[in-house]
Amino acid sequence: MCASLSSSARGEGFREGRIFPETLALALLGILFLTLCCVYNANIPLGEGPDEPGHLAYVFFLAREWHLPVQRAAPAASDVPGEGHQPPLAYLLVVPAVAWLPATDRQIVLTANRQFVWAGGDQPAAFMRGSREYWPWQGSTLVWHLARAVSALCGAVTVVCTSLAARSLWPGRRSAPLLAAAMVALNPQFLFSCALVSNDPLLAALGAAILWRGLVLARAPTWPGFVMSGVLLGLALLTKQSALLLGPLLLWASWRAACGNWRRLIGYTLAWTCSAMLVAGWWYLRNRQIYGDIFGATLFSAEFAGQPFAWGDLAAWEGALGQLFGSFWARFGWMSVAPPTWALWVYAALVGISILGWLIGGNRQQVAGRDWAAPVLLLAMALAWTLSFAATAGLVAWQGRMLFPAIGAIGILLAGGMQPATGTRQPALGRIACMVPVAGCLFLALCMPLTVIAPAYTWVALSPAQAEANLGTAISLRYAQDWERGVVLRGWRLDGPASPGAELPITLTWHSLEPIPRSWTVFLELHDIGGQRVARSESRPVDATLPFTSWTPGDWVADQQHLRIPTTLPPGRYRLIVGLYRPEKNNVRLPVWAEDGSSIGDQADLGAVLVTQLPSATGSSAPAPRR
Repeated sequence: MCASLSSSARGEGFREGRIFPETLALALLGILFLTLCCVYNANIPLGEGPDEPGHLAYVFFLAREWHLPVQRAAPAASDVPGEGHQPPLAYLLVVPAVAWLPATDRQIVLTANRQFVWAGGDQPAAFMRGSREYWPWQGSTLVWHLARAVSALCGAVTVVCTSLAARSLWPGRRSAPLLAAAMVALNPQFLFSCALVSNDPLLAALGAAILWRGLVLARAPTWPGFVMSGVLLGLALLTKQSALLLGPLLLWASWRAACGNWRRLIGYTLAWTCSAMLVAGWWYLRNRQIYGDIFGATLFSAEFAGQPFAWGDLAAWEGALGQLFGSFWARFGWMSVAPPTWALWVYAALVGISILGWLIGGNRQQVAGRDWAAPVLLLAMALAWTLSFAATAGLVAWQGRMLFPAIGAIGILLAGGMQPATGTRQPALGRIACMVPVAGCLFLALCMPLTVIAPAYTWVALSPAQAEANLGTAISLRYAQDWERGVVLRGWRLDGPASPGAELPITLTWHSLEPIPRSWTVFLELHDIGGQRVARSESRPVDATLPFTSWTPGDWVADQQHLRIPTTLPPGRYRLIVGLYRPEKNNVRLPVWAEDGSSIGDQADLGAVLVTQLPSATGSSAPAPRR
C-alpha cells in the first residue's frame, strides 16, 4: 500500500500543466518577498525589534573574539547580556556581513529613549533616532542593515520550502502551493522579522525545510533522506532551543514511512536522531559543562522571568490569545506599534474563511492521504512550546513570532482552507479566486511599513547634509572637559529681527562627538561694547524636550533658543555669548575649546548682533497702488 501510494504521488506531480510556469511564479514571489524585506529594512529604525540590539551584539562578539559567549550570574558581566544563552548558528551566518568593518567600528551606537512605553513613557521607540540612521548609510549603520539582509535570505528559503511542502501535499495542483507560499511571504509580521537581525527567520526556514522533507519521506522513504532530515534538525537546534518542537514531526514521518513495521520505525528514528545529535549535541554538552543544565536556562530564567501568567483567569487568556493572534500578523517594534484595528479584522476574516473551508470538508479530501496531519502536528507543537515558554517567562511569551517555526505549516493550512471546491475541475477559476486573498495580503504587507511603522517614529536629530545646509554662520566651538570629546557648536543664525522688546529666535546647530553624560543648560547673553550683560536667556535643548543625555554620538541637532531683548535697550551693535552650565550644581560651566584646541574659557563669543528699531506700526504708509 505504501509503495503504491509513493509511486502514484510521484506521477501525479506532473499530471497537470508544466513545472516551468509554477517555478517562474514562485521565483517572482520570492523576488517580491525580498523587495518587501528591503522596504521594511529601510523603514524600521535600528534596534526597533524584539532583542535586535542583543542579537547584533552577539554577532559583533563572535567577529571580535572568535569564541562563543559565556553567561554569568550578573547579566552585565556576561559576554553578550540577554542573548548569550542562544545557540550560535544564526549569528555565525551574519559574521561575514560585519567582518569587513574595522574592529573599532563594530559597536552598537544607540541611546535609550526615556519616554519608551516599556520605561513608563508614551513613545513606541525604544531608542532615540540618530543622525547616523539617515541615508546614505555608513559604518556600523550600513553593517546593521546588511546583517538584516541575511534574515531576508532565510525568509526567502522559508517561502520556497513552504511551496515545496505544499506541492507534496497537493500533487498536480499549481495554485495551492503558490497560495501557501504567498500566505508566508505576505505576512507583515514575518516580513518585519526578516528585516531584523534575529535568529527567528533561520529557524522558520529550517522548520519549513523539515516539514517539506518529512512529507516527502513519509511517502518515499530513504535512509539518506532521514539522515539529511536529522542534519536539518541539528542545524535548527543550533539556531534556537525551540527547534525541539520539530522533533515530533520527524517522528511522525518515520511512523508514516514505516507502514507499521516497528524495525523500520526504530531505524528511521535512530537515523535522524543520531545525525541531529552529531550536529548539535556539542552545544548542549557545553551548556551542561558550563551551566549545569543542557539548555543553559537557569541563568536565562533568573534574568528574564517576567510577570507570571494567570492561568485560571479567563480575561488573561483572552488578552494573551488576542495578543498572540495580532502579533502573528502585525504588531511591530517592541510589540509597541499596533496596526489599525480593521487590518486585524481582515486577517481574522481570512483565518475564518480558511477554517470554514476545512470544516466543509471538500478541501480536506484533496490533500494526499493522511499527510494533512503533518502541518496540523507542527502547528500544535508550536502552540505547545508557546504555552511552555509562558510558564517560564510569563506574559512576554505571547508573541506571534513564537509560532514562526511552524509558519510554513500555517501557510499550508490557510491555503488548504481557502482553496475553492471547484479548484480541480476549473483550474482557471480556482487561480482567479486565489488571487483575491493574495492581492489583499499584498496591499496590507506594503501598507504596514509606509503607513504604520515609519510614521510611528520621529527624528529630532538632523541629517548631516540638512544640518550643514542650514548652519547660518559656521563656527567650530567644542564644549567639553579636557578629557572629553564633548559636543561641538557648528553654527548659529538669527531667525527673526533683533529689536527692543522683541523675543529673538536664535538657532544653534550642535554636533555631538560622544555620549554626553550630564544634562547641561544652554545660556545666551547679549553684551554691550563694554562687556556688560544686557539680556540673558537659558533653556535645555529643544525647549527642554531633548536633554544632552538623550543624544547619540554623531547627532546633529538644531536647537532654537529665544532671547528677549529689553524694551529699553538702545539700538546698536552687541555681542552674542553662548555657554553651557548646570544651575543645579553650583552653576558650574563647561569649558569651551577652539578648533585648534586652544582654550577659550567657559563661554564663547559667537559674533555681533545688530539691534535696530522697527518702524512704528502707527506711522504713515505709502498710498496703495491703483488697480
